[in-house]
Amino acid sequence: MKVFITGATGFVGGHMLSSLRGAGHSIHALVRPGSESKLPFLEGVTVIYGDIADPNVWAAKLKGMDAIIHLVGIIREFPREGATFERMHFEATRNILDATKQNSVKRYVHMSANGVSEEGVSEYQTTKRRAEKLVEESGLSWTIFRPSVIFGDSGDKMEFTRELATIISKAPVMPIFGDGAYQMEPVAVEDVAACFVNALTEPQSENRIFHLGGGTPLSYYDVVQTIGKAVGKVRTKTVNVPFGMVKPVAALMGGFKFFPVTVDQLNMLRQGNVCPEHDFKEVFGLKSKPFTYKNLEYLGEMFRK
Repeated sequence: MKVFITGATGFVGGHMLSSLRGAGHSIHALVRPGSESKLPFLEGVTVIYGDIADPNVWAAKLKGMDAIIHLVGIIREFPREGATFERMHFEATRNILDATKQNSVKRYVHMSANGVSEEGVSEYQTTKRRAEKLVEESGLSWTIFRPSVIFGDSGDKMEFTRELATIISKAPVMPIFGDGAYQMEPVAVEDVAACFVNALTEPQSENRIFHLGGGTPLSYYDVVQTIGKAVGKVRTKTVNVPFGMVKPVAALMGGFKFFPVTVDQLNMLRQGNVCPEHDFKEVFGLKSKPFTYKNLEYLGEMFRK
């Protein structure tokens, strides 16, 4: 199949390219000018230059495509750089859907997130859900994936285990917001990529939403300890920081890149991130890679040097 992909230069996008190539698909990646070096490889990839916000530049390139994979999204806003949830989630999805329909592309696979809701605790969640509704009402043959937190080897890109490992390996104690009992269900990036690629040709996935999780809910505290073990610590020392103490600071500093967390992220963390179902395993015949320290060997290679 000829597949047009957005978000290819990101953490998940790089793994998606590898899975697409492994499955023998023809890859056409939307890349901002000057960002092609962020792709994991160029062989077998047709680079289409353009910005997701300016479809006039790239929309016509969708002609003749068999499928679209849309991965573009952000986890934090930086309005001065034009990176807002409204722009990168809702408007970007509207742009790619319009171009998809204009060029008569029939198959569309969309990246969303577990926990999205019209009544979400963050604008991240509400804009993601509004984007989903555009997909559902598009008239296309669509599939939406809602992964929990995604882990895996990110190369030179940041992902959540690497961010936490950076703190754990350098700080004498690891701060835990609240009691650390709130849960998440980390899912391997390889499993996420496999689901997307399989969905391209799996009729049972059409016009359905799938939650993607590792299958074993873990408390945030246990996630921290697992990452600590991966970087060589028998036990990671922690200190509990009340949400009520950190939220005012996050409200003031969350707009700066150097500050590690925003109020929205704190609200989502406290809410938890456990999947309500795991239908993807039956439909795609996948067995989730568990979140264990042995499966985080890439962290050991980074932080034990």
